[in-house]
Amino acid sequence: MKPVLLAIAVACLAGCATPAVVPAPALRALLPLERFGLEGRLQVRDGERSAAVGVDWQHGPARDEWLFTGPLGQGLARIEADAAGARMLLADGRRSEATSAGELAEALLGVDAPFDALPRWVTARPAATAQVRQLDALGRPLQLVDQGWTIDYLEYAGEAPDSPPRKIDVQRGDTRLRLIVDSWNP
Repeated sequence: MKPVLLAIAVACLAGCATPAVVPAPALRALLPLERFGLEGRLQVRDGERSAAVGVDWQHGPARDEWLFTGPLGQGLARIEADAAGARMLLADGRRSEATSAGELAEALLGVDAPFDALPRWVTARPAATAQVRQLDALGRPLQLVDQGWTIDYLEYAGEAPDSPPRKIDVQRGDTRLRLIVDSWNP
């Protein structure tokens, strides 16, 4: 086979390969954030079901609190989670309890999502077991796969290497979540 044809064949085969995992040293090294707050909008879709809510999330080392609001800013639900479990208070006064915030959020939004991974995902600090598929020029993740979920970072809040994400898509199968962060409170 002529060298030119061999090069073309290799290039064609390379185009069919699955995306390579980015070597760990290329990923910027940031410590996990123990505490943060964010306000934004969350769109969820699971097959034919969909919902759009406002979200105010306060994350701490031992406690999380989410306030979900409707399109006009009215409160829909408050979910609090800590070592003792999770509690949800709906706008109409009904209360629910569960072992995790994920269970309550699934009941509220109709989508099963891994809430335990969300603090890492929304701050672009992937777990050591995550597959980082693509980085931007500053070493920030653009795409990663974790626990079977694909996380795409569509936009960051600034140009600094430690700027937090502003638009995030999380997808697995028919389930899709899009978070647009309007403000961060580190």
